[in-house]
Amino acid sequence: MNAPEKLSEKTSPKYRNQAACRVLKVLGAFLGDARPRGVSELARELSFNKNMVHRALATLVSENLLTRDPTGELYQLGYGWLAFATPEASEFDIVALARPYLEQLHALTAESVYLSIIVGRNRVTVDDIQAQGPRVLRSRRGHPVPLHCTKMSRVLLAHLHDRDVNDYLDAASPLRRTLAFPDPPSRSKAGVWRDIRDIRAVPYVLWRNPHLSSAAYAILPLLDARKRPHAIITIGGPRERFDLPAIEALLPRIRAILAPLETHARLFPAPPFLVDG
Repeated sequence: MNAPEKLSEKTSPKYRNQAACRVLKVLGAFLGDARPRGVSELARELSFNKNMVHRALATLVSENLLTRDPTGELYQLGYGWLAFATPEASEFDIVALARPYLEQLHALTAESVYLSIIVGRNRVTVDDIQAQGPRVLRSRRGHPVPLHCTKMSRVLLAHLHDRDVNDYLDAASPLRRTLAFPDPPSRSKAGVWRDIRDIRAVPYVLWRNPHLSSAAYAILPLLDARKRPHAIITIGGPRERFDLPAIEALLPRIRAILAPLETHARLFPAPPFLVDG
């Protein structure tokens, strides 16, 4: 009778335990610091060799616990780890979650990037990265803008349920405008609804500001699984360097950057809309 075949090093229980520990340590590195990192940086940080780190990363990517960033060279947290979070830890912090993506969009475009949410009956910018230069568009962080005023606000309003839109328009009537410049869709309920239908027909909005000829924007919603709005991300800049053709040329890369964030956003319900909030 032949002697039992000796276990190879890579199939021994001791090796499997060590490999599992390395996988957990690599995942733990990202849970403690969610910025994207590559194999070399992780190897230095954890005192592993690069082959060990690469195998651990491959395991974590296969389970959707990590994913490659839009460059394809670095790794970042994937949506799979959220299934293991406690209720307290899994609260959806849109500002913290979106910040790395705002930084990537700013690095790509060199333009101003804004994150805006619904607060009560208003759109409020809660985070931004401003471009350099004297003609940069400005949108004050924390300043409330009614949901029917400006294209940015109406993109948020458009992704509410019809019932919520009607409740808002009834509560906001007569529709007041807080800004001096012309904004025809904001003048009547019919005008707001026409713009909402146009917004809903496209996955994102590319827009030139008609009262400020130098301004052009890309406005991209972050939606939950029911297509309700968590927030919008807006990229804006002077038309001489960021007009609609330039935006359209960058859109595939913009959407690739936002794809992981959009996946994360769908895992959490958007806050309820309270017209009297």
